[in-house]
Order: sequence, then C-alpha cells, then structure tokens
Amino acid sequence: MSSSLVITLAVVGGVAWLAFLGVSALRSRGKEEIPPNQSTGRTDEELETRRLERVQQGAVLFAGFLAVSLPLYFLGEGARQESFVDQFGEESITRGEHLVAEFGCFDCHGPGGSGGSAVYIEKRTGVTTQWSAPSLDDIFYRYEADEVNYWITFGRPNTPMPAWGLAGGGAMNENQVQDIVNYIQSIQIDQQEALGRVEPRISAEQQKLASADSLMGAAIAEQAQLVATIQAARGIADETLALTREMRTVLNTAAAGIDTDGDGLSDVAETELNELSAEFAAIWDLPGVEAVTFDAANAQSGGRPDEEVLDELLVGLNEQVEANPLLGSFVARIEAARSETGDDGDGDGISDAAEGTISSLLADALAAVRPDGLAVLNLDPANSESSGEADLVVAERGVSANESIALQTDVTRDNEERLLTNAQTALDHLEQAAADAKWTIDIDGVAAGFDGSADDAERAVYLFNAYCARCHTSGWSAGLPFTQEAGSGALGPALWEGRPNVQFLDQEALVEFITEGSTAAEAYGVNGIGSGRMPAFGRVLSMEDIELIASYLRTGNLTGLGGAEQ
Repeated sequence: MSSSLVITLAVVGGVAWLAFLGVSALRSRGKEEIPPNQSTGRTDEELETRRLERVQQGAVLFAGFLAVSLPLYFLGEGARQESFVDQFGEESITRGEHLVAEFGCFDCHGPGGSGGSAVYIEKRTGVTTQWSAPSLDDIFYRYEADEVNYWITFGRPNTPMPAWGLAGGGAMNENQVQDIVNYIQSIQIDQQEALGRVEPRISAEQQKLASADSLMGAAIAEQAQLVATIQAARGIADETLALTREMRTVLNTAAAGIDTDGDGLSDVAETELNELSAEFAAIWDLPGVEAVTFDAANAQSGGRPDEEVLDELLVGLNEQVEANPLLGSFVARIEAARSETGDDGDGDGISDAAEGTISSLLADALAAVRPDGLAVLNLDPANSESSGEADLVVAERGVSANESIALQTDVTRDNEERLLTNAQTALDHLEQAAADAKWTIDIDGVAAGFDGSADDAERAVYLFNAYCARCHTSGWSAGLPFTQEAGSGALGPALWEGRPNVQFLDQEALVEFITEGSTAAEAYGVNGIGSGRMPAFGRVLSMEDIELIASYLRTGNLTGLGGAEQ
C-alpha cells in the first residue's frame, strides 16, 4: 500500500468520525434551561447506554486502523524521501545551469564546457593573449566533487579563473556553488568519448610544436602592430574626433527633412552618415592598396591585366609593412598562393584557386589594419531596413562604435609615452622568447631515455604537453610564445632534473600517483602531502599512456637537449 493511499484513507476516516460526532451532538441537542457547564452531571445509568458502546467500538476500530496504517505508511516513506532527493537534485541542476549562463562560465570554457580560452595579460611580457581554459564536461573523470567545488569557490590565482564563492571573495554562496557543481556533473560526457579526445589532443600538441616559428612570428607581428597603432594615434586622433562629432550631430538632427522611407532618418541624413562613416574608415586605408576581386574567368578583372594589378598591390603592401607589421604575413601568403599551380581558365598566369584566395587575403589585409568594430554605414533612403535591421538602430549602433574608436584613439594619444613603453617592452620580450625558443623539445634526445624508441618518446612528450603541461610547465596555458622549458613548474611543482625520482622511489609508485591523483591531507610518495590539486588520470588515459608519461618524467631530461634541465 502506498503512502499516499494510507494518507487518503486516514483523512477520509478522520472526516467521517468528526461527521459522526457532529451528527450525534445535533441529534441529542435540546432546549437547555441552564448552561451545560453548570448543569448536574449524568448518572452512570444514563451514560452506560448503547451510545457509549458505539463510541467505544468506533474508538477501537480507529485505533486498529492506526495500528495498521502507520506501519504501512512507514514502509513507503523511504521511496518518498528518495523522490524528494531526486527532485531536489533536479532543481539544483536547473539552478546551476542558470548560474552558469548568468555568469558566463562557458564563455571561457567553451560551448557546453568542452574547453575554450579566456583573455589574459601574460605577466612576463604584459602581452594580452588567450589563456587555454580546460574542458569541464569531463572534469569528474579527473577530480572529485569536493575538489571541483574548491576550484569554483577559490578560483586559480595567476590565471583568468576568478574565485566565485563567498569564501574566496566571489559573489556566490555555498549553495549556489554546489548547484554549479551538480550541473557540471550532469553534463559529463561518456567515458569512451573522453578517451576519444586523447589522439586529437596529441595531434594538436604535435602541430603546435611543428608550427612554433609561424606562431611566434604571428605573436611578434601582432605586438609590433600594437606598437605601430600607438605611434599612429598622435596623427589621427583629432580627425577621428572631428568626424565622429559630425556624425553625432547629423544623427541628433536626422528627424528633420524629407524621410522617404519613414525610418526616422531623413534622406539627407542617411546620405551624410554614409559619407562620413566612409571618410572615417578611410583614415586607416593603405595607399596603393585596395580590395580587388579577381575573376577566374576574366584575365582583366578590373579592366587591366590581373598580373599587373597584383604586382602593384604587392608593391603597395610591401611599402606598408613597416607602418603595419601585420601585413607581412599577408604578403607572404599572397605570394605563396600566387606561386601555386593549377587550372588557369582565363590564362592570366594566376591559377583559378589562387585568384579566389588572393581576393580574400586582400580583403582580410585591409580589415586587419582597421580598428575592431569600425562601422561603415550603407543606408538606403528608399529602404527603412537597408541591411535587414531598422536603419535608425543601425545608424545609432554604428555611430556609437565609431565614437568608441575615436575616444580610444584620443586616450592612446594622451597616454602615448606610457603605453608605448609597455608595448615596446612586451615586443622585446617576445623577440627574446623567439630567440630562446624555450619550448623546444628534441625528440631524438628524449628517445635516449626510451631505449632509443623515437615513437615512444614522441608520444610521451605530446601526452605530457596535452595532459600535464597546464600545471607543470610555466606559460603553457598562455600559448606557445610564452611557454618555458618543459616541466618548469606552474600551478604544480617543477618536474625537471629527475625530481619525480626523489619523491617516488620506483616506476610503479609514480604510475599509481598519476593514475589516482592526490587527496587533500593524505600522504603520497616519500614525503608528499596531498593538496587535492593533482588530478587522477586513470579514467581518461590508458595504462600504457600513463606508463609512458611516468617513464618520460623519470628520465630527468624532458627537453631532450642533453643533460638535466637547469
């Protein structure tokens, strides 16, 4: 018998009993001469009647009912409490989902918590970069719930991860943090899917080291472009401010005049805003360079031979590289595309595929030297929604965006000395980092610790970079240009110079530690005391891969450059 049925029967019985008493009282009620509490009590003969017997029988029946129903109710209580627990858990997960959305957790940790990045100012160089944020949809294969709660509550200092809990200085109480933990636990991927991420992560780390020179070159070019932008602010600040003031004046008085499309902007205002925004964008134009769309079916896409036009564009781009260092990479890519062979339908000396690639690269090069968010308006006086949105909305948003750029340019000019010093120092750091190339790992050198097996050494290196370097290699999360020597230490201790051999006396002990991780306040190794920061990798890596990592750590030569790291 379910608990709800028992409750229903008890309620029905109680109501019936009260009704019986009420009816009996009404039937026996007569005209009273004096108040009942002052009348003479009834004799035993008057009381000991069938009425008393009926009352006694009813009491016995009701007592019997209670004696049966209460145990039955108790038997169903366990299931009822379990349903309450399930309901509370579901509500907690829902609250956690709302909190994750409200505080933008996946803005950094990627769609669905699959891994992403966050803006971070790298401390050695002062360069703004993208910090690698770990995946959350497989975190419970590495950490326990209380450990995840700790990271959310207290964050990770020296990273973009802030403290969210009140105890750590954040905005959430303990229940809210637990709600987020419960929600993250509910979105964990299947373990096989987690294991399936191993090979892609290894490939990504392999590609990162293989393309180190280009990644480093891009970082230096971006920083050099920032230096150039700061230097250029002095010459364009007044013009940007004047044009945006004029745009704002036109927008504020735009309602006056003929308004053909009835969008709240007069025809004259729309035309003027188009012209002013185009003039504003032209401040960042490149002399001798324009966007050209090469037509693979026409050897003279713009009325002149395509090769001649391209030669002039490359000359113009090269002349602008000193003032805009970012253009250097575009020049290289355009020249590389031009040299590619393939079908050349129009016989202009440029392959059909290259014509499309070069057209896109030219457009990207022009956009790269313009400020982010710059708005060039294209309002049609005969159409109230020229771009699919109300023209008045588009105009307001565009003018505001350009005002922000003008203000930023003005602030940059006013603080040029300080900003330029910091930017140049950061550029010097990056150039030194490129020369030092501390991220370099010689696979053949590492292979000496694997009995000459380059395959084992290579896999061990990339496994370490994919799963261990985040905590044990300084700068890894900030990107390759900021990465220090392998195992140099970050959130976790340094692992070079064979230090794991000091803490773990044999391979088996180290493998066990990597597999199970650390538990707060519990001993590990020779003299270690767990903090709970070391994750367990036994559920996301095969035992063979864990063995490779342990062997790599015990070699004492993580870079393979000869001898132990200093």
